[in-house]
Amino acid sequence: MNFTRKFVQKAIEKLGFKKLTEIQEKVIPVAIKGTDIIGCSQTGSGKTHAFLIPIFETLDLEDDSVQVLITSPTRELADQIFQFAKQIAAESDVFIDIRKYTGGSNRLKEIERLKKSQPKIVIGTPGKIKDLAVQENLLNVYQVKTFVIDEADMALDIGFLEDIDQIAGLMKQNLHMMVFSATIPEKLKPFLRKYMNKPFEIYIKPKELSSLNIDHIFIPIKSKERDVVLD
Repeated sequence: MNFTRKFVQKAIEKLGFKKLTEIQEKVIPVAIKGTDIIGCSQTGSGKTHAFLIPIFETLDLEDDSVQVLITSPTRELADQIFQFAKQIAAESDVFIDIRKYTGGSNRLKEIERLKKSQPKIVIGTPGKIKDLAVQENLLNVYQVKTFVIDEADMALDIGFLEDIDQIAGLMKQNLHMMVFSATIPEKLKPFLRKYMNKPFEIYIKPKELSSLNIDHIFIPIKSKERDVVLD
């Protein structure tokens, strides 16, 4: 599990990764090459790092434009991706501007900051990103090189696919696109055909995830912060 960038390698070691999961083994080498990917796997398979690691491996640290856009259907999932991304970026000697855009945030503050500078990596919910990129025309997604749609089937169920379609419509044609989903519904396929170029398809069967020895535990947090409850 060796990567060319020292800060990526250091971050992975700090995270305590001993071995890549199956989806990470299959996605990372293909993603680094810039090939479009459809990754179908269940929650807990390690797909977030499957796309984050190649993103940081190929990121242009000298380019201050928006290079990466990651959409997630919920604020909670977007925050999780954001925290993982910050953990990796923290090991870089060069500052990597990562910004999260979700509902409930300070919109005016976000707009003023975008007028001054653009982030390298954007993580957020489709509705919020559409607001800043399409309606306000402040988030320069036309410069994006890599577009990741996480939990695509959930985005479809919630009704976010139209927002994602409008965002993708602003991007350049030679876009590197990665779509991850627990399932690939029929209604999602026209969208995939519209934007993806001969994608490499990866399907991880749910029964194969049992070997990961991951227990899923639900803890009610009510109005408390998640980190406080977990402590």
